[in-house]
Amino acid sequence: MQATHLDAERRYELYRSESRQYAQAALPQKYKGVVSLKGIDLLSLARAKAWEASERREVDWNWTKGYEVYSLRYPKRFELAIWKDDILCGLSIGRPSYNGSRLRLDFTERAPDNCPLRGQVMQINLLAAESYALRIGADEMRIMHPSNQELVNYYSRHGYKYVKGTMDFDDAHERNPHYLYKRL
Repeated sequence: MQATHLDAERRYELYRSESRQYAQAALPQKYKGVVSLKGIDLLSLARAKAWEASERREVDWNWTKGYEVYSLRYPKRFELAIWKDDILCGLSIGRPSYNGSRLRLDFTERAPDNCPLRGQVMQINLLAAESYALRIGADEMRIMHPSNQELVNYYSRHGYKYVKGTMDFDDAHERNPHYLYKRL
């Protein structure tokens, strides 16, 4: 790993940590002491591996391989693991645009089975991601490739606007991706 990559990794890990701390402090009182926001680590990846066996899982994303790519290629990435006690409830990863003006969330997932934070994971995720975006100087958040209309509606209720790509939700080879965005 090059020295410049290592320097960026250290600097942006500090930003990620500060953003998680801010989001942690902003959580509703009922989550204080039981919900923790962390970076993605080996334990998170091992727990996410178990999600692959679930029939309720709505995405087909390999968190271990995906995280490896993101951690090696994008030192400025956003990453988040949401835990309630010892249960992994959600994972998210994204990256800023090259000029740093936007933060895009590329992959977000809630635990498909027995998630004690069902209905809350995305709000917690958006709190941490928007905090990180502001910390790095971005003025726009994007949520890339929402997997269905229900998610588009959900994000729209949180102030995000939908931009339709050139192809359907089911087409994995979009030339112009569909996404939601929000000015910060």
